[in-house]
Amino acid sequence: MQSRLLKQLDAAIAAASNPVKADCLRAERACLVARHGHFDDARKTLTGLQQQYARQPNMVLSAWISLAEGLIAHYGKLGAAEAVDKIHRAYAMSGAAREPALHALCCAWLAHLDYVKHDFVSMARRVAETLELADAKHHAARSRIGLVIAQTYHFAGRYDRAQPWYALTRQHGTAEGDEATLAALLANMAWLNTSQARQNVLSGPGEAQATRQAMLGAESSQNFDALVGTAALEALAPILRAQLLSLQGRHADALPLYEQHLDPALTQGAAHMANWLRADLAWCRVQLKQHELAREEAQAAEAANRDDCDLDDRAATHSRLAQVYAALGQPDAARKHSQQAEAAWRAFADEQAEVLRLIDAALREHRSP
Repeated sequence: MQSRLLKQLDAAIAAASNPVKADCLRAERACLVARHGHFDDARKTLTGLQQQYARQPNMVLSAWISLAEGLIAHYGKLGAAEAVDKIHRAYAMSGAAREPALHALCCAWLAHLDYVKHDFVSMARRVAETLELADAKHHAARSRIGLVIAQTYHFAGRYDRAQPWYALTRQHGTAEGDEATLAALLANMAWLNTSQARQNVLSGPGEAQATRQAMLGAESSQNFDALVGTAALEALAPILRAQLLSLQGRHADALPLYEQHLDPALTQGAAHMANWLRADLAWCRVQLKQHELAREEAQAAEAANRDDCDLDDRAATHSRLAQVYAALGQPDAARKHSQQAEAAWRAFADEQAEVLRLIDAALREHRSP
């Protein structure tokens, strides 16, 4: 793993005169290692610290350990409930211990997890709190909350407002030498660009340029991960590429990626979008004349297309299934899904407007970057 921040932490650990401070830095190092996906290394460090302090716990160290455990859970599987529990515990302990820098960092991570869950009301509250807690030179907290804000504007369809926050995230991440944050920025931008390209293709005339740009972003993200040694959530990148290949009409290239990586991706946190991924897989099979397998995948997509799925994924699923069933000679099913798609895309536009209102309100008292 190549990381300037890792080298800085190792140097700080070696130079620390206070053993508790050194151990807090070791736990912070475990946080970074976990974000790069090297979970065994992180767990080994945490186990040693927990054994060492079993009889005389230190609240600040315990908070760092809990944050690290939460990040292991999150990067092992996006949306894991354990991640929220652990990081919320770290947030509470760091507040009780009056450690404002750690408290701000935990708050930023809670905002990030709220974004992942699409709990935008809680996320907006955490955004405002983090900006209040974190000083301008707290690069870790500022980069994380900047990324949350950028993603939220991007999700709401306002990339123009997202751009300065992406730039600020990159600025703070670079200042700290935090390649894991820079990798997350590239990856999250790639996913959001792909979602926008998907909507353009499925609900409009289609934009080849949008899919080309999204593919370039996805390739840049994957190349950067390889450069810095990021191993977390490794099945998600090929699934992102499969979607873009399908949107470009390159179904023969998309299919093997889906066949090889779909199941691992579902276990790593993409289960919430199984509806869309299976619908798109069905579309690839239809295009390659695998009609029976396409019908099976379409039925699986319908079963997974529940009300608790994200609105844009539900809309995309209905749009794709309308195409699948039309190609399979089932016009009634195609018409039903086409009508449901129109309603879902309208509901998603309403959600985007509400998300925009919430993030604007959270930032109202803070200057834009």
